[in-house]
Parts: sequence; structure tokens; C-alpha cells
Amino acid sequence: MNLSTKKNTHREHMPFVIWIFKDGKRGHENQIDGLVNALNKRAKNQVSIVSIKNSFLIALLKLKFLLPWAKIEGPKPDLIIGAGHKTHVWMLIARLFYGGKIIVLMKPSLPTSLFNLVCIPSHDTFSNKPNIIRTKGALNTSNFSEDSLLNRGLILLGGFSKHYHWTNESVLKQIKTLVENNPDIRWELTTSRRTPPEMVDLLFQFTPVNLHFTPFENTDKSWVPNRLKIASRVWVTEDSVSMIYEGMTAGAEVGLIRLKDKKSRISKSIQQLIKDSLVLTEPKLDIKHLKPTSHFNEAEFCADEIFERFCKMP
Repeated sequence: MNLSTKKNTHREHMPFVIWIFKDGKRGHENQIDGLVNALNKRAKNQVSIVSIKNSFLIALLKLKFLLPWAKIEGPKPDLIIGAGHKTHVWMLIARLFYGGKIIVLMKPSLPTSLFNLVCIPSHDTFSNKPNIIRTKGALNTSNFSEDSLLNRGLILLGGFSKHYHWTNESVLKQIKTLVENNPDIRWELTTSRRTPPEMVDLLFQFTPVNLHFTPFENTDKSWVPNRLKIASRVWVTEDSVSMIYEGMTAGAEVGLIRLKDKKSRISKSIQQLIKDSLVLTEPKLDIKHLKPTSHFNEAEFCADEIFERFCKMP
């Protein structure tokens, strides 16, 4: 884990030719974009995007440069990066014919020995191997914000999960307590695809003057990142692990809306954050001060490792 109070200083490197494989899932693509952004801070890399949202046959016809008998357009890759099970075979095919180092984000569906580097969240159980990097949570595109405001807050809700029991009444009660206990903070709240429709109905009926509710359907991919730049206090339901780490990466004071857990590896990792005092659970906040936060950016950490292992020096 990369936890420090100072921002990273980057050495100059020769640029990489990077092929990134995207499966159309926002969560997977967010992780890839976070890593590529961090790599691009160190060098002016040449990045090509391979979209594999379609069926295997359609993608095969569309992405002709992956066919061994087709003419290759552009330079061969140095790095091949992807996230999501659909990307794994494609990346192996690309390396077979064109070379390069494969970097997989998240737990792969194939043996880790097939890939040059695997970035795995610490809650996933894997034996320690030289090609495995363990991260605290999934990578993301957030960056430490210098522009956050003490009186701006953000509430992010998940929903049904295999790791937690969701109860609308309990979640709403905690939101009410948080908002009412901190009347000088201007809160914004949004839901997710997993949020139960009944919860959304309850939120429309909850209308305190210091809370603005925007349902997930009325947001776009920039909605949360833009709010994370100005919100110094971010409260997240425990099931939304990626959002917890995005808030931490942005340098916000992160708090948890508690759910009854199912004793999974995910819930254990969240309990460890509480134990390490990296997140809050008490809803009474200090309007004038934030809980001290450390610079936390796992995408930067993985980018450093990649350049350390595969760097092309000037």
C-alpha cells in the first residue's frame, strides 16, 4: 500500500506503447484509466484502446490487428493492460503475436503465472509470488484534491450485495442522523445501480435543507469525480468498497454508513480500515477541522512498480 504524507515525485522515463483492453464495464474501465493516468504522469506514453464489448467473433473482425495474418498498424506494445475476465484471453493472444508485458488488474480467471504482473486487492486470497502486487482496494482515477471545502459533503449509496445485508430503514436512519447532526455541511447524495427502488422512494421524501439528492439515473461518469474534488467529507455504505477507496484517494475524510455484514473477506477488509482508524463511524463531525488524512493512491503505487520492473530509461 502506498501511504505517505508527501506527493510522489516522478523520474523521467522513455514512453511505453500501451494497449489497453476494455470490456465496457465502468468499474473495470475506471481501474484501467486510473493506472494509465498514473503511467502518463511519468512519460508521454502512446496508448491504444481495444474495445471488446461485442461478441468474440465481432470483436475479432473489428480488431484486425490482433490477427496474426493481418498487417500490424502502429508499433508493437510494451505493455498490455486489462481488467475483467473477458479481457484475459485477448491479452494473451496479443502478447503471443506481438509481444509485450501483460498487466492484469483484479483477480484473474486464469492462473496468475500466465501474466507478467497482477495487481490484486489485498482482500483476495493469493499466495505471494514475484509477479503479484497487493493493493488496498481497487485502483481508481481519483487524485488528491487541494480544492476541497470543509462545508461540502458527499453521500454515496450502494445496495444489494453478496457481502452485506441491506436494510432501507437502517440506511435512511443513519443518513438522517448524519445530515441532522451536521447542519452546516452542504450534503449531496447519490445512489447506484444496486440501490433498491424502495430506498430511492424514501430518499425523495427526505428533504432537509442541507441535502440535495440526485439519483444514479440522473448522473454521468463525471458526476462523482467532480464532487470528490470539492467534498472534504465522504460517507459511503460499507458495500461500496470502490467508492470508499476513491474517497480516500481524493484525500477526503471518509465515513461509513454501516450495514450488517455476512462475514466475507470484503467485510473483513472494511473492518480492518475501521481498526486502523482510516475511516469514521461516528456521524458527529467537526465543521472546522478534518480528521488527518494521508496521501493514498494505489494507482500511483502500481505505476511506480511497473516502471521499476519494465522501465525504458532515456
